[in-house]
Amino acid sequence: MKKLMHVHKKKTIKAARVLWSITRFLLFFIIGFVIIYPLLQIISKTFMPVEQYSDPSVIWIPKSLTLTNIKAAMMGLDFWPTIGRTALLCFVCAALQVVMCAIVGYGFARFQFKLRGLLFGMVILTIVVPTQLVFIPLMVQYRYFDFFGISHLIALFTGEDYTKYTISLINSRFTFYLPSLLGVGIRSGLFIYIYRQFFRNIPKELSEAAMIDGCGPWKTFVRVMLPNAKASALTVFLFSIVWHWNETMMSNSFFSTGNKPLSVAVQAISDAYGANESVIASIVESGLYKAVGRNLQAAQGIAYGAILLFLIPPLVLYIFTQRFFVEGVESSGIKG
Repeated sequence: MKKLMHVHKKKTIKAARVLWSITRFLLFFIIGFVIIYPLLQIISKTFMPVEQYSDPSVIWIPKSLTLTNIKAAMMGLDFWPTIGRTALLCFVCAALQVVMCAIVGYGFARFQFKLRGLLFGMVILTIVVPTQLVFIPLMVQYRYFDFFGISHLIALFTGEDYTKYTISLINSRFTFYLPSLLGVGIRSGLFIYIYRQFFRNIPKELSEAAMIDGCGPWKTFVRVMLPNAKASALTVFLFSIVWHWNETMMSNSFFSTGNKPLSVAVQAISDAYGANESVIASIVESGLYKAVGRNLQAAQGIAYGAILLFLIPPLVLYIFTQRFFVEGVESSGIKG
């Protein structure tokens, strides 16, 4: 009897494990499908001729493949100059944030000074407060940029309006470079937190041993701490690139039409009913969409192609750096 009960119990446990495995697979499959569905649709529509968009017999797999939408999107985006400007902006800002946020994070992690808690609370506040709340002051500051108050000082002696002596940083990459250099760029508060958590987990004996060997605080930071923070630095670098790559609000306001990054160009070309109408018409007239009678279908194809072109670089970057990225997240203390 006991043997039968034991066998029955083992079968019950095995059935429960199988049921849980099936449930877990279905759960992850559903979540994964919901996440990847838009990407699959973009890929399908990009390589599908626009004439098949209204064909009820075509749902996912096109009857034939085409590169017309990609070519039209590259034409509408002025792709190579635009992606070059965007890549330069992203990489320079990311490099500046990697260095400056590391310095600030190390200071909060290792040094004791007055108002330390208050200042770090202000750093956390930069993560919480939306950029939209400080957008107007930022616009005014960059439009009438007063370097170290020199313009106010000159105006004090001349009696004239200080704005006469200011410079405008609008339509300049310095609207992104300066905040990154000063540790207040896009998501810099989060990057400082990542570095702070990492440096706090490094044993103090390392820095103490370096000081015994004659290293000062700066030398200890450069020669001991930074080499150990490679994973966190890579995490910050990748996060910074992705967030600058996807940023649209400030880019749309700070740059003129001919100098906008790729994210804003994609957003503009996807507007088939607004200012983008003339662009769509010029692409159609170029002969890429010979069989299209209306511009709406062409606009849809161009929009899908532009979105795919926008997604490819960060996806490729993540594929090649995935292992290092995961290691950096695990060691940076984000979870804690």
